[in-house]
Amino acid sequence: MLLGMTAALIAAYMLKDAGSLSLVPPGATEPDAVGREFWLHLSAYSAWVATVLLIPAYLFALSPDRVPDWRAFWTTSYLAYIIHLAISAFGFFGGDFAWMTNSSRVSAFWPGMVLALWWGLDVALSRRAGGWITVQRVGVHLMAFVLFFGGSAVMGELLTIRVIGAVLLGVALIAVIRWLSLRRAGAEAS
Repeated sequence: MLLGMTAALIAAYMLKDAGSLSLVPPGATEPDAVGREFWLHLSAYSAWVATVLLIPAYLFALSPDRVPDWRAFWTTSYLAYIIHLAISAFGFFGGDFAWMTNSSRVSAFWPGMVLALWWGLDVALSRRAGGWITVQRVGVHLMAFVLFFGGSAVMGELLTIRVIGAVLLGVALIAVIRWLSLRRAGAEAS
């Protein structure tokens, strides 16, 4: 994660004046990022880091021997997400809550906040399984997938993040198919 965030920081600094991200938010006619180009890029690239780390978390989440690898990637992706939220809230938006909640740059503010809290709870519970913990874990994985896939493959401004979102979808589908086939094989063996 540290390497990814360092790369995000360097890319944000180097590309802040390249015009790769629009200064005009979706659905608006006036730019809102003039003078905030560095924070705009750092916010975007830190979200990319969280998304990239989520890919192996989903790959390992449904495998029978998932525990160490899944937990490591799930936790680091969560930390990257929290860093992304902090960069967005205090860097790009300058702590302006009204701007944050009303900006078209933020497509799912409240669901994103719910995810941050719920995901944090799941990380704290990551060494446990069974019963309600498993049920909530499936729920938080689904919520994270929907928000990250939507934010990358659907709403992503650049081809790079759209491809990352498509890879996230592919890996999630492969993990579910693999889990279902292992489950079916286990049922047939008994």
